[in-house]
Amino acid sequence: MPSREALEDENRKLRRLRLLVDLVLARLYQDPELTLLEALDLVERCRDAALELFPGKEEAFELIYRPRFERVLAARWPHDMPEELGTEFRVDDPGRPTHEAG
Repeated sequence: MPSREALEDENRKLRRLRLLVDLVLARLYQDPELTLLEALDLVERCRDAALELFPGKEEAFELIYRPRFERVLAARWPHDMPEELGTEFRVDDPGRPTHEAG
C-alpha cells in the first residue's frame, strides 16, 4: 500500500497536469494570434511536461489527452492540417528530447 506522502505527491502531480492541460486547451480555443504550428508545438510541450510528471505513461497521454487536443485543433484549423502530419498532430523538434517507449 502506498504511503500517505506518495499518494499526496501523486495527487499533486495529477492536479498540475490537469491545470496544464486546461490552460493549453484554453489557449488553443481563445488565442486569436495562435498559428497552427504554435498550437501543435504547445500540444507537444504539454505532452513532454506530462511525461516528466509521469514517466513511461506515453500511452495514457495518447488515450486520455491527445483526442481532446485533436478535437480542438481540427475545429480551429479544419483545412490547415498539413498532409505530412497525417492523422496524428505532432511536431518533432530535433532540439527537444523525445519520450519514446523502448
